[in-house]
Amino acid sequence: MKRLSILLVVFNIIIIGRLFYLTIYNKDYYDNLESEKREVVIEGMSAPRGRIFDVKGNILVDNVGVKSIIYNKLNISTEEELVIAEVLASNIEINEEVSLRDLKYYYYLNNKEKVNNLVPENTMKEYRERKLNSNELLDIKLDLISSEMLEEINKKAAIFYYLMNNGFSYQDKIIKNNITDEEYIIINKLSLSGIRTDITWERIYPYGDVLKDIFGRVSTYKQGLPLEYKTEYLKQGYKLNDRVGISNLEYVYDHYLRGTKAKYKVENNKLKLIESYERGKDLVLSIDIDFQIKIEKILEEEMIKAKNSYNSKYFSESYVLVGSPSDGSIIAMVGKKIKEDLSFVDYSNYNILSSFNMGSSVKGATISVGYANGLIDENTKVYDSCIKLYRGKNRCSWTNLGTINDLNALRMSSNYFQYLIAVNLTGKKYTRNMRLNATMEHFNLYRNILKDYGLGNITGIDLLNENTGIKSRTVTDDLLLNISVGLYDTYTPISMLQYINTIATGKRIKLSLLKSVINSDGSIYYQIDPKVLNKAPVDEKYLNRIREGFRLVNTSGTGYSYTNRKVPSAGKTGTADSYLDVVDKTISTTSTSYVTYLPFDKPEYSIAIVSPHLSYKNSTSNYRYPINSRVVREITNLLYND
Repeated sequence: MKRLSILLVVFNIIIIGRLFYLTIYNKDYYDNLESEKREVVIEGMSAPRGRIFDVKGNILVDNVGVKSIIYNKLNISTEEELVIAEVLASNIEINEEVSLRDLKYYYYLNNKEKVNNLVPENTMKEYRERKLNSNELLDIKLDLISSEMLEEINKKAAIFYYLMNNGFSYQDKIIKNNITDEEYIIINKLSLSGIRTDITWERIYPYGDVLKDIFGRVSTYKQGLPLEYKTEYLKQGYKLNDRVGISNLEYVYDHYLRGTKAKYKVENNKLKLIESYERGKDLVLSIDIDFQIKIEKILEEEMIKAKNSYNSKYFSESYVLVGSPSDGSIIAMVGKKIKEDLSFVDYSNYNILSSFNMGSSVKGATISVGYANGLIDENTKVYDSCIKLYRGKNRCSWTNLGTINDLNALRMSSNYFQYLIAVNLTGKKYTRNMRLNATMEHFNLYRNILKDYGLGNITGIDLLNENTGIKSRTVTDDLLLNISVGLYDTYTPISMLQYINTIATGKRIKLSLLKSVINSDGSIYYQIDPKVLNKAPVDEKYLNRIREGFRLVNTSGTGYSYTNRKVPSAGKTGTADSYLDVVDKTISTTSTSYVTYLPFDKPEYSIAIVSPHLSYKNSTSNYRYPINSRVVREITNLLYND
């Protein structure tokens, strides 16, 4: 018994000690904990996004602060909201419109007893018997409000009330954007419950529409999280009304660009700033905006000349890309559509969206099929001629080139040399009127090699919806010849840049517009390192043959007049039969392309240009304006004369 008493005393001492610890010694801690539970903290409307710079530090995308009136419902009653709306109407101008129903609802809230007395007894009886629900009863009440009755209300106040209650109750609402300095001062002096002034942020573009589509768009406050990105963004901690990147760089790098919102503590239905906003991280691009603008000007001038020349009725767009072969960065990305009045639409984004037959400019990749499969080597020589398959027509080079090897086949753009590779790929030797019995496997042998150069493949460019071109499933002998000279599958201008980069370096490197991400203090948060996707699909000795063939193209072949003669370079021209559907007919056109890198021995720059439907086939003229050579020559002059 004595032992039990001792245990009870010890137990009581422990309990008393614990109570002392909780209520006296640690009182402040638990008071703070309870206070934190009761404390309501809300976020500001928005924070400025990170800026976007070019490679030389020029601001391409910035923010401008817009003074706004913001409302958050907090614990405010409807009666208080009606008073707030009247006060706002007396002090602030508003140009919004609301529906007739919203006006009636505002009248009803201010005159409930009067409107309720208008409701017939049989209607109320149906409501009490649950034959009508509350929403149906409200509709009946609103129908009883006449236009004469609405003349009694302050319509401006009705608009403010609507704006305060439009959307989810827990969300901040923008009552008015772009308020004047005077309105800003008035709102702060009024100190209305739930109402505050805030700075909302809009994107501005110091260079106007230049590359605006590439930079991308940000959702509006009304849009918030777009439906197609809703799940993805919610998982990352975004709120439904957050403004987010919804296209291209703004979307791809939203996690860097996103700012941190200010935080406010609610005290007596007023908001007290406890944490200021923080701008998002900045992006530095590889784009040189001054160089970009110069190329745009060159291209526009040449497109106008082309459009004013013979045989250019269906010509309307052209694309130019300049990059760095060593790291896959994009220095300039130009696309233009010329209209009938000779004005222009920016088509820079179509460098990744549109695809075309490129013709002979892809022969560096198609000749690789011959090297990779042991069908040709540095000792292969043929006499340039024509090929005729069963029930087909004669297919020849653009002129008789005599005896040629692989280098001269590239230099003078022999179709016959490429056709023989396609024939031999089927395991046969060419004879006139033969059948190849081509299969999808033969087409895939081409496509797999082409993909390793970036053709018909994703380049990895940090933009949305990159197109990989059209790969038809139709298999015929004649089409196998077509794919061997770039006349079957289609390729994007951006993939042509990666293709020439791969020839220049021997590696297919991921293309990128981003160079680095910068903290607000200017320090580097993240830097892009070149990413090798794969090596060129042929041995180095054959890659050197392709490079030498391309060098000969620019020094004594079909690309002789294309570049600055002072700088050794390598390149390949391309001409493709193409087709354009116009109203109720199909027009036969000619599209042109060209790729190059320079200097030849240590590549610093690569260029790809594509001019679809430059001319069309008619009985009066074969003329084709030399837009590609004129544009590229001007670009190389800019690069090495400046």
